[in-house]
Amino acid sequence: MAKTRAIRKRIISVRNIYKITRTMERVAQSKVMKLTGRLAHANGMRDEVDRFLPVALGADLGSVRAAQELELLPLTAHRAPIKKVLLFCVTSSRGLCGGYNSRVIGAAKERMAGLRAEGREPELAVMGRKGLAYFRFYNQPVLIPLADTDENLPFSFIDETAVDIMARYLRGEFDGVEVISTRYKTKMVQHVRRSVLLPFAPSAERAQAALPKVAALGAAEPYLREPSRSELLEVVLPMAVTLELFCTVLEAFLCEHAQRAVAMHSASDNAQSMIKTLTLTYNRARQAQITNEMIEIVSGSEGSRK
Repeated sequence: MAKTRAIRKRIISVRNIYKITRTMERVAQSKVMKLTGRLAHANGMRDEVDRFLPVALGADLGSVRAAQELELLPLTAHRAPIKKVLLFCVTSSRGLCGGYNSRVIGAAKERMAGLRAEGREPELAVMGRKGLAYFRFYNQPVLIPLADTDENLPFSFIDETAVDIMARYLRGEFDGVEVISTRYKTKMVQHVRRSVLLPFAPSAERAQAALPKVAALGAAEPYLREPSRSELLEVVLPMAVTLELFCTVLEAFLCEHAQRAVAMHSASDNAQSMIKTLTLTYNRARQAQITNEMIEIVSGSEGSRK
C-alpha cells in the first residue's frame, strides 16, 4: 500500500511539472513571435541608416573614397597598435534556456584567452544576470555590468549604453569593441557569433541591397543633405553604432527564448514519458496488491473450513 501511494504522489508531482514546462514553452513561443516583429522593425531602421551613409559620405560604401573618408573619423578609423579590447557579452537574466548561456560564456572565455595570447588585454561588458554571476564567481572583473535586462529592453537603455561605450572608446580606455552574442537561423538552430562594433565598419552589402528600393522611387538621390557632411556624420555614425548594438541584442534575446521554447518542449515530452512509465508501474503494483489480498482472503477462508 505504501509503495502505490508513493508512486501516485510522484505521478502527481510530475504532472504538475508538466503543466509548468508546457506553460513556459507557450510563453517562450509568444515572446519569440513578439521579438521577431520587433527585430524586423529594428533591422528596417538600421537599413535606412545604412542607406543614408553613402549620401552622408558622398561616396559608395566599399569605394576607395569612402574608405579614405572613414579613416578620418574617430569612430571608424582603425587604431594601431591595439592594446585593450572590450568584449560585450550578451547573456540571459533567466535560466531554463538550454545551453544558451554556456555557449556564449565559453566563446567569451575562448576569445579572452586568444587576446591574451596576442599580447592584448581584454575587458568585459556583460549583459544579463547569468553571465555576471558566472564571471563574478570566478573573480573576473567586469568593466560595464548590465544586470536587469530582458526582452522588453527599451531602445533608450541601449542608446545610453552605446553612448557610454563610444565615449570610453574615444577617450582611449580601449582600442576596440567586440560583441559576443548569438545569431538566429531557425527556432532549432542558433550560432554564437563574434562581431566588431568599434571601430565601426558600415555594411556595404546592406547599402547595396537598398539601392533597388531607391531606384524604384524614380529619384537619383532620395535625401537632401543639410548641413555639411561632417556635421551629418557626427550624428549618423553614432546612430548607426547604436542601432547595430540594438539589433544584435534583440537577436540574442530572440535566440534565448527560442532555446527556452525548445528546452521546455523537451522537458514536457520527458515529463509525459515519465508519467506513462509511472502509471504503468502503479497499475502493476496495484494489480499485485489486489492479487495478494485475494490470495490472503482465499487462504483465510480455506483455513477456517479446516
